[in-house]
Amino acid sequence: MRDRLWIGSFTVRAVLTLGIVFAGYVLLHEHFAAIDAALANAALGALGFQTASPAPATLVVSAGETFNVHAIVTGSCSSTAGALGIAAVSLVLLPGKASRRVAGALLGIAVFVALNVTRICSIVVLWWWLEVAAGPVLTLSLVVPLLACIAVLVRPRSGMLARVASGLGAVLFAVLLYDVARGYDYSAGMISYHALIGPALTFGSLAVAVLLVWRLGAGPLAPRRAHGALRPT
Repeated sequence: MRDRLWIGSFTVRAVLTLGIVFAGYVLLHEHFAAIDAALANAALGALGFQTASPAPATLVVSAGETFNVHAIVTGSCSSTAGALGIAAVSLVLLPGKASRRVAGALLGIAVFVALNVTRICSIVVLWWWLEVAAGPVLTLSLVVPLLACIAVLVRPRSGMLARVASGLGAVLFAVLLYDVARGYDYSAGMISYHALIGPALTFGSLAVAVLLVWRLGAGPLAPRRAHGALRPT
């Protein structure tokens, strides 16, 4: 395993991985934020919203005469840290062939960026929906996906990733349904959603990306005949 790595010491590789993430964040967070904002603008425009970007890393989204949002994608809200962490772990920390680790890093970064942009867009879309919808329509639009998530969660044949995703989704829709039942306006509802969707999608997308990185970089786990231990193939 060691002959396939640039640096033999695991400790040195771990320290180098952290250094890459910290230094990369300082140097690149503004660029990542601008990329995330541009992708979010494009996605929201495809959904029918009017979008503009008067400055890098900014979102100006409007729909009709009443809905107008001006937001800034900060470095902490961007995909910088996650993308750098995936790249550093794949290329420096994990074992495996270099070509497979590079492929895993690229795929993991793409997945993380896509899910982070999805998170940003979902905040805007849900903000708009909570403002324009009302009454039974709004309640039904939250109850249906809540029940769908619960159905996937309790289904015996659901995979681990499906169960985790449906569990997180059920919590999010349940909290929003509670806010609507209490009569909170869209600003109050978005406070709950924004506080929950950030950790949920960030850690969820990191888990998916790390899984892809490991499978592509180090390969699937297989039992070792001698002692029954697990080792990467």
